[in-house]
Amino acid sequence: MSEALKLVGANAPLLESLLQLEQGVLDALPIGVYVCDADGQIVRVNRRATQLWGRAPRLLDPTQRFCGSFRVESLEGEFIPPDQTPMARAVLDGASFDGVEAVVQNPDGHRWVARVNIAPIHGAKGEIVGAINCFQDVTREHDLVESLERQQRTFDLAMVASQMGTWRYTLADNICVYDENAQRLYGLTEARFLHDEAGVQAKFHPDDMETMWARVAKALDVAGDGRYEVEYRVKQLDGSWRWLSAWGLVEFEGRGKARKPVAIAGASRDLSETKRAEELQRLLVNELNHRVKNTLATVQSITAQTLRGAADLPSARAALDDRLISLARAHDLLTDRSWSGADLRDVVTRAMQPFDAARLDVAGPSLTIAPRQALTLSLALHELATNASKHGALSVPGGSVEVRWGSNAEALHLNWRESGGPTVVQPERRGFGSRLLEEGIDRELGGHTQLDYARDGVRCDISAPL
Repeated sequence: MSEALKLVGANAPLLESLLQLEQGVLDALPIGVYVCDADGQIVRVNRRATQLWGRAPRLLDPTQRFCGSFRVESLEGEFIPPDQTPMARAVLDGASFDGVEAVVQNPDGHRWVARVNIAPIHGAKGEIVGAINCFQDVTREHDLVESLERQQRTFDLAMVASQMGTWRYTLADNICVYDENAQRLYGLTEARFLHDEAGVQAKFHPDDMETMWARVAKALDVAGDGRYEVEYRVKQLDGSWRWLSAWGLVEFEGRGKARKPVAIAGASRDLSETKRAEELQRLLVNELNHRVKNTLATVQSITAQTLRGAADLPSARAALDDRLISLARAHDLLTDRSWSGADLRDVVTRAMQPFDAARLDVAGPSLTIAPRQALTLSLALHELATNASKHGALSVPGGSVEVRWGSNAEALHLNWRESGGPTVVQPERRGFGSRLLEEGIDRELGGHTQLDYARDGVRCDISAPL
């Protein structure tokens, strides 16, 4: 590690701090993480990354720059040289990437799909000193999509073969005749439906009309193949909208210049579940990328602010490890509840877990708070408790801390009281904890913090909107 730090240089404090992180913290992450320096050499990697790659990269090896994978390809199967990977572009050009996907081949031939989030690391003067890459295996998701597509094709063939949900539209009278299953899909009470202007506007969604008529015109073109396929929404009897897929073939009469379309025969199927699944998948992917991006931004912010106020690297490393572990505890709590929120009682309990429970008086009602509130309050409580154990009530045998919280219709209120400790002296400078309490609560939660260095014990009153 000392060799790596020498290569990084004195003007790269953020990269140095990442290298100083406890390996156990990185190895506990469920995603692969590795860090490159300004030359693209790998200087840090966690256990999950080596598991996904199927091998452990050589650190600081100039022949293995930007990536520890055996081989990387695009989703279309084109080979991507290491110096053209997204990680290389982040190191060389300062580019960032969210949710980019590629195919990775391991030394044993195993192939899998990776989704990466990459951010460049900047030094004190804004220069690029490296980059960090967070990635995960999303092969199952891709396999699921391919499986759904195969099932869809099988279902379509079964629909055509059994003539279920079929219809026939004749141009001469502008009438479409639906079988019973098609009537159910289209929300009809009888087989015959007049496709005049009023009927079409009442049945089909206005946003889909232009596409539908364009597909009809293309199918009716006597120079074309007569194939018709479209997706649209149709109004049901209860006023709701249902997604349908319709496909068919045009019946032509005559030959040459006398050739003309006379009807379209086809079938339809319900796409509602597929559309909901696609929307859910999109939301889940966006949410995952959002969380990874926010977590990376939080780690970078904590690292930068810790280094800014640190007297030396050993103390910065210890403070950084403690803060990231506190953040990890809050993440575990939110994960247990699928990130739907957290009970403030559990947030306080986990934040105070490393400290002497016999000297803590914690009480308050069960109160559900949002994920962002849980993360910010966890860090705030950790800073208060750490300060109390170093300088305040928890630094002497007879000291104690009281934590109380409650809420009204609009806001939650949390109070921190120290007693029995040494006489409190107003600090000469504001550290990370003070900035987090006095500015972070306002910025992150839209709340307010009153921090009072009373002689008989530190007091802190936090309020935030529910």
